[in-house]
Amino acid sequence: MRKRGTIYREYVEPLLIAVVAALFIRQFVVEAFKIPSGSMIPTLRIGDHLLVNKFVYGPRIPFTDLRIFTWKEPKRGEIIVFRYPEDETKNFIKRVVGVPGDKVQIIRGRLMINDTPVSIVELNVPEEEQRDA
Repeated sequence: MRKRGTIYREYVEPLLIAVVAALFIRQFVVEAFKIPSGSMIPTLRIGDHLLVNKFVYGPRIPFTDLRIFTWKEPKRGEIIVFRYPEDETKNFIKRVVGVPGDKVQIIRGRLMINDTPVSIVELNVPEEEQRDA
């Protein structure tokens, strides 16, 4: 008959190590997301899956918005994931249009950054490409 400690070491200990490693990786290194809407078409389509590098801008203290340290700041044009300000349980995936210090406005339907109009290319994406595949 096996000793209780042997069973623990053989089955429970590796399982606990795997769970702790998975939680650490998800919190600090990489997280998977599924695209729920068509707001980023054609770059990201409804139903697309992506892995987000959570380490690129610097690690955060768990359950806060505080960074332990910062490696770099998001740049204009990059795609980022952030918590929706009105419901922090939801994540948004969007493209950066303004960076700290920029003056971002929409005047008469036109995007302005630092009082300069930004040209926006209209993308005529066929309706069948907008739907979940």
